[in-house]
Amino acid sequence: MWIALLIIVFVLFALSFTKFEIRKEIVINQSPENVWKVIIDFQNYKHWNTQLAYLGGDIKPNGDLHLKLSVSGTAPYEFKPKISHWEENKKFAWIAITGLPRIFDGEHFFELKNLGNNTTLLINREEYRGILSLIIKNLPMMKNAPTGFETMNLEIKNYTESNK
Repeated sequence: MWIALLIIVFVLFALSFTKFEIRKEIVINQSPENVWKVIIDFQNYKHWNTQLAYLGGDIKPNGDLHLKLSVSGTAPYEFKPKISHWEENKKFAWIAITGLPRIFDGEHFFELKNLGNNTTLLINREEYRGILSLIIKNLPMMKNAPTGFETMNLEIKNYTESNK
């Protein structure tokens, strides 16, 4: 009995480190500083972001956010992530934990690479981790997620480049 219980605990522990990632990149004809300003200006998401709405929170390192994701074909989803990375003009991220840590966590990153000549490589990615990630990875909503990342990248690019 104890051996079976230990095996189950070990398997669940090992599964908690399971992860997958969605990653999309785009070159933006603006400096990292200007792209950064758009990414952290949550109050103005309504002017360019068709998928993510800012409902409140503290936009600062370790701040708590309240966001709503609305993707075509799925019900809107409100969540309250915590800002996990704040490296000005380089990296911004938040983490959303569903229930207990390592059950299903998503950490969303915006990484900015200065390409010179007033251009920036935006890396928009999310790391999904936890026991349920193997199951959730294969759900229909996750099959459409890469398209959502591409849409957001284009929206960031268009908004940033039009506000020179």
